[in-house]
Amino acid sequence: MLKHFFRKRLGPDAPNVVFLLLDQFRNDARPVHPVFAELGRRGCLFSETITYAPYTLASMHATMTGMYGRMSGVDGYTKSDNFDAANVCTMPQYLQEAGYHTRGYTFSSILVPHNGWDSLRIVPEDEETNILESHQRELREAFAQPKPFFAYIHYGEIHHAIIKTVLRKYTPWDEVYFGNKERNLEAYLKYAFDAGEHTARILKTIDELDTSRKTLFIVQADHGGGVGEKPGEKAYGVFTYDYSIKIWLYLVAPSLLPQGREFPMQVRTVDVLPTVLDLVGLQPSRKHKPPVGRSLMPIIRGEETGHRLAFTETGGVEGPHPSPDASNVKAVRDGDWKLIYNTTTYAFELYDLRKDPHEHHNVYTDHPEKAKELWGKMAEYL
Repeated sequence: MLKHFFRKRLGPDAPNVVFLLLDQFRNDARPVHPVFAELGRRGCLFSETITYAPYTLASMHATMTGMYGRMSGVDGYTKSDNFDAANVCTMPQYLQEAGYHTRGYTFSSILVPHNGWDSLRIVPEDEETNILESHQRELREAFAQPKPFFAYIHYGEIHHAIIKTVLRKYTPWDEVYFGNKERNLEAYLKYAFDAGEHTARILKTIDELDTSRKTLFIVQADHGGGVGEKPGEKAYGVFTYDYSIKIWLYLVAPSLLPQGREFPMQVRTVDVLPTVLDLVGLQPSRKHKPPVGRSLMPIIRGEETGHRLAFTETGGVEGPHPSPDASNVKAVRDGDWKLIYNTTTYAFELYDLRKDPHEHHNVYTDHPEKAKELWGKMAEYL
């Protein structure tokens, strides 16, 4: 097969890539475990990363392709079968065609594109006996084979716990749930701590196996989740408020990246694929749709300092205006400002995030010029 992605020949120093996804891990929950401070000391933290979608399916298709859902075909809860596999190249596909061994481990077949895997293990939640042992086995098998490798491992235990204790237990307007945000957050942080413990064990496993110290370790959330902030949304997927769309990203690679650097400017999950290509020495395919994201390396090198405009959309499976087949809640986040538009109700919301980080006060009518400016930017994605 013609290797049309090369910028340079894959050499003996090509980095391994381990991608750990922590499903439904809120941005403000990272202090719950010291491993996140350790990741920050070892590498780069992008602490204001905006996800394309506040649910795993569309979020991870965007991360794996570097493009928004209208380009890949996956822009709704029911759209996994619409993925444009013939014209969209995925992260494992790029790496596989460049000579990498590629493997993935997740709990549902709809959550990632299927292009480019040498091994993709789908283990449903009720069949998983020990997620840590499963992930460690994936890493041992990856390090044992001779090629550089890409390993994607999906930790879904926060998600599974919220399904059982919240989503299946309460209605979208249940006063027992929405009237007890502190209790809900306390329960959530216990799940987040367990995710931190898992991350620490994975980091230790990589340290033990990676004797050459040439592994790029990516740790990212796909989306966050509410704990009762907004009636109508028990956790995620219904709205586009910051508790679910503002996430985080760690990039750790001692041989490739600086250590101990936090970058607070706004970036997007669609920027992850171009960054990985940049770090391993590949360029986007000319035979597929081009990614819309951009490498984060100019930010890391200090050549770029501003925010990147981020687009998010969703259509919930429940809540006030369910729309799982076609996203009906759209948002653009431009640094300190966010505009939200609901295509079902034709309602707008505008938030000054610097003054109102929890999005309590809709100032759409107070700032018509800012609303008009952001509407013009949003229109490019509609």
